[in-house]
Amino acid sequence: MSVSDTGEFRALAHLRQDHRRSALAVGVGMMGLAAAAAAFPAETTLAVGAASGWLLWLAGALMFGVALVLFNGRLRLLGVAAALPAVTLGVYLTLNPTLGALAAALMLAAALAMDGGFQLAAALHLRPLAAWRWLFASSLTSLTAAALLGAGWPERSPHAVAYLLGLAFLTSGGALVATSLARPAPRR
Repeated sequence: MSVSDTGEFRALAHLRQDHRRSALAVGVGMMGLAAAAAAFPAETTLAVGAASGWLLWLAGALMFGVALVLFNGRLRLLGVAAALPAVTLGVYLTLNPTLGALAAALMLAAALAMDGGFQLAAALHLRPLAAWRWLFASSLTSLTAAALLGAGWPERSPHAVAYLLGLAFLTSGGALVATSLARPAPRR
């Protein structure tokens, strides 16, 4: 057994064998979402915007309910006063999903930056496996998409949000598929 073989087996030890099929299914699903985002960028943008508004509305409604049920007096009034702007903004973003998508672009940028950072660490950790290259490429794509979204490129176009998100999903899905299929190199 060569040094390369032991490195590959050590890297494989960091992958859970019992969840490879699930990772493969998630990877293929992410690639399907990427295809849908590319085929329907306007609808993707509206879905992202509406979902971000709906989640903000839901969080505000939960804050409102907690304030009414849990607190008394001045604390109740402060809780309601804090919840109402979240509910109002959430309803507004739900009814204006394009604006919601542009607001969500910054949250997507943060999520893609975290995803890219994790994928970079995983790629370097799994380096002896051939799948590490897929993870590395996916991390660069996610980090680039995060930088572009964070910088407002191109002029925060709603379609650009869908395309960048689709590209990040495509490469992340490909990396998951490659990682789930990772095997040690054949012995020579």
